[in-house]
Amino acid sequence: MKTTLFRYIDLPIGDRAAFELVCARHGFAPAHFDISASVSADEPAPERLVTVRRGGWAQSYPDRHGQWIRQFDADLTCRYFK
Repeated sequence: MKTTLFRYIDLPIGDRAAFELVCARHGFAPAHFDISASVSADEPAPERLVTVRRGGWAQSYPDRHGQWIRQFDADLTCRYFK
């Protein structure tokens, strides 16, 4: 299984802008999080998996048309990363 890794700056501009907006709404800056994404090249329909880390906490989100940002927002609302 071959996986291609991406960093925050490699994400689409729309995803980055939405992520920055969610962070600001919850009193964070994007620099407070370490973001990476991976795509398995062996899958017939490759899907990106976005992982967000802060301190000792990490959460991975499947990226279904930007759905990961909504899930990340919900986690911030529940104070998962605080």
